[in-house]
Amino acid sequence: MIIRPSLKLHFFLSVVLLGSSMVIGFSFLSVNYFVDGLDRSLNGVMSEIAQSTDVEDQQPKIIAGIHVASRWQDTPELIQQKFPTPPTEVGQLQKIKDQSTFLSMPKNLYFVVLYHDLKGEDRYISKVLLEKDFVPHYSNIHPTNRLVWTLIMAIVAILLFALLLIMIMLKVTKPIKSLKNWAKSLGQHNLQNPPPDFTFSELNELAFLVQNSLASANQSLEREQRFLSYASHELRTPIAVIRSNVDLLQRINEKMPASEKQKQVLERIQRAGLTMTNLTDTFLWLSRNEEIKLSPESVNLGEKINQACCDLNYLLSGKEVDLKVDTDDSEVKVVAVACHIVINNLIRNAYQHTQQGEVHIKQQGSRVIIINSNTATDSNASVVDSQDDKVAFGYGYGLGLQLSEKIVSHHEWLYEKTSTTGFYQVTVDFSGNK
Repeated sequence: MIIRPSLKLHFFLSVVLLGSSMVIGFSFLSVNYFVDGLDRSLNGVMSEIAQSTDVEDQQPKIIAGIHVASRWQDTPELIQQKFPTPPTEVGQLQKIKDQSTFLSMPKNLYFVVLYHDLKGEDRYISKVLLEKDFVPHYSNIHPTNRLVWTLIMAIVAILLFALLLIMIMLKVTKPIKSLKNWAKSLGQHNLQNPPPDFTFSELNELAFLVQNSLASANQSLEREQRFLSYASHELRTPIAVIRSNVDLLQRINEKMPASEKQKQVLERIQRAGLTMTNLTDTFLWLSRNEEIKLSPESVNLGEKINQACCDLNYLLSGKEVDLKVDTDDSEVKVVAVACHIVINNLIRNAYQHTQQGEVHIKQQGSRVIIINSNTATDSNASVVDSQDDKVAFGYGYGLGLQLSEKIVSHHEWLYEKTSTTGFYQVTVDFSGNK
């Protein structure tokens, strides 16, 4: 299952990570400043003691736990073990701590610094803090437990921050969801209604833009449908005139035989007229399909198929194509004009795209299967007049198939197609059985 990225989840995780990073960063910064402040305070105390305490060689003094010596040899053994060499820079506090991990409490701390007294003599000031010295006796909380509690409090703080963020996001995303649902519900029945208030001005502006865009697209679609309807309707008359005059010329030619070239031209005009008739009927039906609810009627699929094969037989002229038609006398309740358009377009497509091979049309009950196998190896073989028809009218390179798929989808009929090299099969079930 593919998990699509969510803007809400991305924003939530980003803010939580940013907030957690800032909390952790400022926590470490606070700890660092706190420790640095303690070190500065201790260094200041050591400086005061160095200025005010008189010591002699081999006679160090201890004042408030701070060791004062005039020689490095007089400092405590622990200090000499931890610091192999005495400090040389005056006032620079040196510190060493025994700590197992970065986050654990230090067990022992060692401090040493070099100062001069009022006479300018060296004073080595040192202090040792063992674990038992800086763990308060009145506290029964172990440092490890204190660290655990600190982590727990940090997690609780992050969870509270996440909860607050979720509440803010819910307040913000609720009108966005309302905008999404409103946009999904837009249709011709409510497109002109004013959009509701979505709380935020930016969302209201977006809703206004969405409504205007959909209204503009709907108006364009209506204009195109009206144009398609008017153009298809008006073209039917001149096409009918062309076809009737072609029939008249054919009857004249029967009495006064024309030349072979004239016959070819006349046949091309006749085929073009038939193609334009089918295309015009298709466009006209599609433009009215949503406005006119046609009632289903009984249609004999076998007769429809045989008639279409007869009308379109000219497309196989001059081709080495074997045609097999298997039909029965089954009738099915469908919209007759839609059924006629689909059958004619699918058979036309099979005829036009088969230059050499076989076209097999099988009909049983409400199911029609059209198979065309093209075995031609030369794409330029059998260049017949039908190729010129396809170029002239653009009808056969997928347009008829697309129109058929749209009609089938509208009526919820079963539609399946299989395509491989040199093989194409289309199955249509006009009963709608999936």
